[in-house]
Amino acid sequence: MYLGIDLGGTNLKFGILNKHLDLVFQSTKPTNAKQEPYELIQFIIKITKHLLSKHPEIKTIGMGAPGMVSKNGLIRLAPNLEGWQNIDIISQFKKEISLPFAVDNDSNTACLAELSLGAGNDIDNFIYITLGTGVGGTIVINKKIYLGQNGFAGEIGHSIIDYAAQLDKQNPYRTGILEEFIGRKQIIDFANKKMAENPSSILHTYPKTDPYFVSEAIEKYKDETACSIFEEIGTILGVALSSLINILDIPTIVIGGGISQAHKLLFDTALNTMQARVIPVLSSDLEIRIARFTKDAGIIGAALLGKALL
Repeated sequence: MYLGIDLGGTNLKFGILNKHLDLVFQSTKPTNAKQEPYELIQFIIKITKHLLSKHPEIKTIGMGAPGMVSKNGLIRLAPNLEGWQNIDIISQFKKEISLPFAVDNDSNTACLAELSLGAGNDIDNFIYITLGTGVGGTIVINKKIYLGQNGFAGEIGHSIIDYAAQLDKQNPYRTGILEEFIGRKQIIDFANKKMAENPSSILHTYPKTDPYFVSEAIEKYKDETACSIFEEIGTILGVALSSLINILDIPTIVIGGGISQAHKLLFDTALNTMQARVIPVLSSDLEIRIARFTKDAGIIGAALLGKALL
């Protein structure tokens, strides 16, 4: 058996794969991201020890963490976890647990699930992008995750798509980046703006503004405002992906994360945009695939990350 841990800003998930790589156990705890890093790590270790006592067959442990994780497993920065800078979680685990332990960026671990068992299993090269609270990404070349010089490659959400945006003086590196346009909060903000311009939209009848309800308004009512929201977001996504495809010559995109379950209009628009904007000789091979795993991708991939240590 192989234990996977998915450390998120909101939830902390644990999952166990059996020898056939079936997910046979999973549980979720609130992360309490404002805890001091050492306290949160001790909380994770405590739960891990409990699971090991219940499942002594576990051979390895893997973890996905949100943020910049270097090749040696040092968590350089995790923006959604307070105080997580240059955290050596591997050393802290090894002090208390003797099993092999590995950690990587959470997008990379989720991608590993798709590469090994999911939508990318039958191809050598693809770009994996997660759409959710933020926008993450991973590049797969010759069936291996490309890490770059420091281990930070694939930060697709930080692609700069608006060079003329007003500089964010506090975080200038976030000025005009993709995540500032198509993260979940940004989609909701854009939807609220479109709704204000269209008071007759069916979206006003929903209890809150949410990408799920935008999808439903398209599916059930073909609401013009809802369609325009996803067409705009899909165009932005398609433009960003076009740049990546032109640079990497990788025409297959695998989309994961919660928003991957949105109405297909979002992804049809992205694909149409890509077909118009990539170099013509690349356009005939373009493909968008929806990930096989959404909620469980992180824990499955983390468990596979640990398994690879054997």
